Amino acid sequence: MMPKRFNDTGVCIPNRHYMVDLSVKLNQIIQLVERGEYFTINRPRQFGKTTTLFMLDKALNLREDYVALKISFEGIDSKTHQHVDQFVRLFLEMFIREFEFLNQSELAQFTTQYLEKTNTLPLLSRFITKLKRDKLPQTSLVLLIDEVDKSSNNQLFLDFLSLLRNKYLYQNEGRDHTFHSVILAGVHDIKTLKAKIHKEAKYQGENVGYNSPWNIAIDFKVDLSFSAPEIETMLQDYSEEKQIPLDIPAIAKRLYYYTSGYPYLVSKLCKFIDEEILPNLERKNGTVEDVNAAFKMIVAEGYTTTLFDSLIKNLENNPELYNNVFNLVIN
Repeated sequence: MMPKRFNDTGVCIPNRHYMVDLSVKLNQIIQLVERGEYFTINRPRQFGKTTTLFMLDKALNLREDYVALKISFEGIDSKTHQHVDQFVRLFLEMFIREFEFLNQSELAQFTTQYLEKTNTLPLLSRFITKLKRDKLPQTSLVLLIDEVDKSSNNQLFLDFLSLLRNKYLYQNEGRDHTFHSVILAGVHDIKTLKAKIHKEAKYQGENVGYNSPWNIAIDFKVDLSFSAPEIETMLQDYSEEKQIPLDIPAIAKRLYYYTSGYPYLVSKLCKFIDEEILPNLERKNGTVEDVNAAFKMIVAEGYTTTLFDSLIKNLENNPELYNNVFNLVIN
């Protein structure tokens, strides 16, 4: 088995990466799912959204009363967004892939039967109804969609959300069958995306109604940032596996001081300590001074920090934002 490491790229895997104990946060989200809520996990980049979906999907599929389908819109190209038949087909293909991954061959075959004849959103709605009513009548079907920002500037995506909204309302009235819970994950709030599309359409002279395709969603209030006690759980795991004595409470507090619990920054500082700092020290224990040294490294130009690169890009591409930040930080 490969030794664990601190991960600062992509999804975190418990048996491969040092991770904070997410059980409390996960249980809070599962309670929302059990209540049948629809919601969006909108948090900044590299804030643990994909990891949270991964852990949630895994936990739900371990239960006999749930089937969770985790898909991503990251790979949908602009052409697919312009053609409803391609969008619907890709959606079903992602379903088939998930059913096969879950060893649900009967559900995969059932979905395959509808692949060629489902080419509109109304037909997609009918497929979802039949899937839930005929194949999973006693099972809660949950849909998790990652990277919804990739579809954020597209009216077809809002039409798709409207489909989910209408089915949710009809199901509550006992007139339809659909997903028990739907979770979207992205940087932006869906309300912001709706306003953006409406503004652009109006600018182009189009007559577009200002509807609310996602007004059924509740506010997502689970705190995904890491508290100092939560950071301690990751440090404890690291200390025990590497057999390195650490001043865990003090180090956790200093990590939180520098990062406010931003998951990527916590992992990045720990990665510097583990791979760049401790191996070059004569002492074999970790102290608060190692966190201070890691902080100096994370802001140095000689090291790559993808989160900072993204922030710099956004500042450079938005003069108004740049000037506001300049006035706040410099002036």
